[in-house]
Amino acid sequence: MLKIPSLLFGIIAISSSIILFSAANSPSISSIYAQDTQYYNNTNENNNSSILHELKNVKTILESKVTKLATALQIASNLPQILQPPDINLVDPKVKGIPEDADIEKRKIAKILLDQFKDINSILYYFNNGDIYFDEPFHDQLNLTATNFAFRDYYQGVNQTKKTYLSDAILSKATGLNLAVIATPVINHQNEPIGILLGTININNYDKFLQSFNLQNNTRLVLIDKNGAKLGDSYKNETSISTKSFAKKEQFSHLTSFKNALEGKSGSIVEKFNGKESQITFLPYDIFQNKRILLLIQDCNSDVNNSNKCIENNNNKELNLINENVLTRLGSFF
Repeated sequence: MLKIPSLLFGIIAISSSIILFSAANSPSISSIYAQDTQYYNNTNENNNSSILHELKNVKTILESKVTKLATALQIASNLPQILQPPDINLVDPKVKGIPEDADIEKRKIAKILLDQFKDINSILYYFNNGDIYFDEPFHDQLNLTATNFAFRDYYQGVNQTKKTYLSDAILSKATGLNLAVIATPVINHQNEPIGILLGTININNYDKFLQSFNLQNNTRLVLIDKNGAKLGDSYKNETSISTKSFAKKEQFSHLTSFKNALEGKSGSIVEKFNGKESQITFLPYDIFQNKRILLLIQDCNSDVNNSNKCIENNNNKELNLINENVLTRLGSFF
């Protein structure tokens, strides 16, 4: 019989295979393709389809990364140590949860996940009511500014559906960083929910991945949530993990392209971004009960005075977002 830690170490091999499987067979991907409503404004369909196809390749990579992390949490949530009901008597208000040396078997599982998946900043376990049971690493638990998180979108999503949920961007009061959370229910063999297992995602890697495309100065690729908060940016002089980034979400949420994406549309339009006439290609996708949006922003030339010419100029440029140079860096991203 396999030892539990050995099973967890096998998560990487199992979840990595999901990357290839999901790209070819994932219902979410195929359904998104089928449901996309193409939105064009004075544009050439063939050229825009080419750009959208490139964005869909980027989307598949981003989906696969989150799927791997979610799969690891789902597997961990079914381990005997995690399925053992949390003991409310162990909670010490002085440390905002259980002590560092309490329920060490659950903390051991959390430490294995943190060791194997560098994108995860911390592993948390909640009671069914949203109260914190533990946060690993323990020093993160000591820095918590709250002990109940029932107000968070990820708690409400899991509590209502009993399914894995990917959060919007979250501004952590404890760390001051812009994070995302994957939450999955812990359900015992009697099909009763006994808690919630969560992983906070370090989104700094999303910046690094989008910046690996080395886009031209007049082209920018961003990943945002359904509220317009930024999760990744190809601009190297921008960061998606700071409080400043979270505060500037209105930079994207007012855009017509963003509003179209929220309605499930994908396509390309010309509108002003940061005071400049720009062609913006937009692609929304659904993932773990939430939505993400990719925006490819291309500045129009200063001498362009109409949207037709702007789109014509930009569509004549080959982007080649996914190439062999990006392929060589995928290992570090995953």
